[in-house]
Amino acid sequence: MLPTSHYDAAKADRAVAFIEMLRHTKGKWAGKRFWLLPWQEQIVRDLFGIVKPDGKRQFRTAYIEIGKKNGKELALDTPIPTPDGFRTMGDLQVGDAVFDENGEICHVVAKSEVDDKEQPYRLTFRDGTSIVAGENHLWDVEYICGKPRHRVMKTKEIFKSQERYNKSEAGKRKLQSVIRIPVAPALQLPYRHDLPVDPYLYGYWLGNGTATKPEITVRESDLLSMKSFIPYEPGTIVRQPGSYRITYKVLKQILVGSFRDKRIPPEYLCADESQRWALLQGLMDSDGCVSTAKSQSIFVSTVRQLAESVRELLWSLGIKNAMTQEPSTRYGVPTGETLYTIRFTTFEDQPTTRLYRKTERTRDRKGKTRSNFHYLKSIEPLDHKVKMQCIQVDSKSHCYLAGTSFVPTHNSELAAAVALYLLYADNEPSAEVYGAAADRQQASIVFDVAHQMVSMTPALLKRSKIMAATKRIVNYSNAGFFQVLSAEVGTKHGLNVSGLVFDEVHAQPTRKLYDVLTQGSGDAREQPLFFLITTAGTDKNSICYELHQKAKDILAGQRVDHTFYPVVYGLEDGEDWHDEKNWYKANPSLGQTIDINRVREHYHEALENPAEEAVFKQLRLNMWVSSTTAFIPEQVFDKGNQPINLDLLRGRECYGGLDLSSTGDITALVLMFPPRTEDEKYICLPFFWVPEDTIPIRVRRASVPYDTWEKQGYLKATEGNVIDYNFIEKFILDLYQIYNIKEIAVDRWNATQLTINLQDDGMTMVPFGQGFKDMSAPTKEFYKLMMEGKIIHGGNPILKWMALNVVVDRDAADNIKPTKARSPEKIDGIVAAIMALDRCIRQEHSESVYDKRGLVTF
Repeated sequence: MLPTSHYDAAKADRAVAFIEMLRHTKGKWAGKRFWLLPWQEQIVRDLFGIVKPDGKRQFRTAYIEIGKKNGKELALDTPIPTPDGFRTMGDLQVGDAVFDENGEICHVVAKSEVDDKEQPYRLTFRDGTSIVAGENHLWDVEYICGKPRHRVMKTKEIFKSQERYNKSEAGKRKLQSVIRIPVAPALQLPYRHDLPVDPYLYGYWLGNGTATKPEITVRESDLLSMKSFIPYEPGTIVRQPGSYRITYKVLKQILVGSFRDKRIPPEYLCADESQRWALLQGLMDSDGCVSTAKSQSIFVSTVRQLAESVRELLWSLGIKNAMTQEPSTRYGVPTGETLYTIRFTTFEDQPTTRLYRKTERTRDRKGKTRSNFHYLKSIEPLDHKVKMQCIQVDSKSHCYLAGTSFVPTHNSELAAAVALYLLYADNEPSAEVYGAAADRQQASIVFDVAHQMVSMTPALLKRSKIMAATKRIVNYSNAGFFQVLSAEVGTKHGLNVSGLVFDEVHAQPTRKLYDVLTQGSGDAREQPLFFLITTAGTDKNSICYELHQKAKDILAGQRVDHTFYPVVYGLEDGEDWHDEKNWYKANPSLGQTIDINRVREHYHEALENPAEEAVFKQLRLNMWVSSTTAFIPEQVFDKGNQPINLDLLRGRECYGGLDLSSTGDITALVLMFPPRTEDEKYICLPFFWVPEDTIPIRVRRASVPYDTWEKQGYLKATEGNVIDYNFIEKFILDLYQIYNIKEIAVDRWNATQLTINLQDDGMTMVPFGQGFKDMSAPTKEFYKLMMEGKIIHGGNPILKWMALNVVVDRDAADNIKPTKARSPEKIDGIVAAIMALDRCIRQEHSESVYDKRGLVTF
């Protein structure tokens, strides 16, 4: 607080009293008074109670950084589409790829514990699919009672709205869904080069091919077209009444024992969009038809598994469809089989067929039609408990697709309460309060909470007009409003902001929107407030990390900005994240609104899985971590933290790995001493060099303690601002006199004069490739030995830092290698250690360990 400022208890009390008049909207507290927790009340009192001599607020910007709570739940058996096919909610793991509402690949970044505490509801859609969801699960919907308007609704809200409508006069006359959910567009997947047969031909064979023979049957009038569509030379062509039977040898790869075994294989369902369109075209040209009435397309089959896989294919292309079943007949005589009929509407912008006689029947798409939406058939509470779980994904909207029909589903009360105070109780004429986030959907979450709070507070409701469609709340008493903004920067200039609630700042892709909304936008106001609330992020080059650093500097007394109010709940990099006492630093609500047992369960999962560790640190402990998953978790590296007696290593045989840097970067040498008996372990001895003049810059830019490491002797500095290879050469030759260095592996593409000089001095330098071929086997062996605690490194802090930075690339054959391109920080020491280990193992025995027991697989 400024010396000239003072604490106005009356103003602080007024703000607290207003907020505690509101009602909770979420979880078990929904509908109850909003009693502020101690840490929340402190923020409110400071922001609105600390004032300057003129009585205006001292703080202009509040930055609140705190970990997340829990997500919204779906039943464990809910199918979730992934790039590798469907998996259930219960089977998903952190790091797994799923799809957002735009069909783009996103990843699971957090997963809750399993519980059955929430009331479950079954939502059944008119296409025949259903999803079981918890009462607080969020849905991104269009509310269609009256003029359609976008809303984010909880499951129980949908149920109550549908129930009210069904009891209304309109509902008694005609039952209809009160909400609709947009059908997701086509999934975006990579092109598959490993498909055995062209997708169009495969689809045609599925519909009109012989299961046990490499042949298809083609209508007589379609012969020339079909030959142009299929990229293979036909074999024999046999004419039969009204059709031709054509042989294609390539079909031998996909034959099955019976037509009942036909289905679309996973690799085709997970292929590129163009390949999936080709597959559908083959199916429709063979066994489908397009009606002249409303362009309805129909695909029929007596094989259920084929029909179901065709439905999955259609959903993956963004095509709404429905399936019916009835007894199959032939010339009016029952066959004893079931006929499955799939119906969907065909538009000109969807290439569902290639044959002209079918494509000419498609229709123009004129705006949105019922084909663009999922409609509810029913929603009902279940009378039994259901085990459920939720995930959080890293898409901008936090939405992901769920269910066999790919329904988009969604993954902040203090922020909403502050926004309402600024609108109703801040004594600001014509208040303009805005809500912003990475996209309009995320910002709408705060609006929807504020909307519910106003609706549950009669004193506010009678002064208000709520326009849900445009995301605006108008306060008639001061001609002010609260408005949600889209993310387009170009339309935000010229706003007269009195209050701004900026949610999840860490998700901002650039700083542009933040700058437009905060730089000069509130200058015409006497006391504007920018309320920024977020979780720790993963991008240390973002505006959020810049604000995080500013907040930390102010809290540490290293920076002064009396208008900036910093609150950061989280652990520092050096603090022990395993210690439960430290968890309370990051979770001021722990033990009150957050169950400690749930945090413990998440912690134990983090110990077993590197991906879970990163998520636990970011979301539970509010630590800034990399968006990539560490290959070597901290607890694995620490297994080798045992003392090393350097005197006992003198004269002992060892092998080296040398990772040469550019002239201004880190150079690393690692000596690996192989075990001499079965009871001994590998000993890893690392050395690091960096240009002396670059150390202060590195410390300042990367917040990495190079200066401390240099003082401690772990890092050796060469004079100047570029690496001195002559110094390193002399140092290595001195090591050559101390240890029996048999070989040193060096990157074959980064060999320098240093390598040549060392070789001239009698050392054996071995070129070592950095690709999958050379790196995969020793990388897997290195990880295995680290997991078993069989590599001793003495706890070298630089090597540990680099180990935690390592990210691996993986090819289609499951080969791996550490990658500098995707690793967030330096990994040179680990690369050098892996090269040294490889030379160790290959020379330790005349027969390689890789040959004796095979490769370690992951």
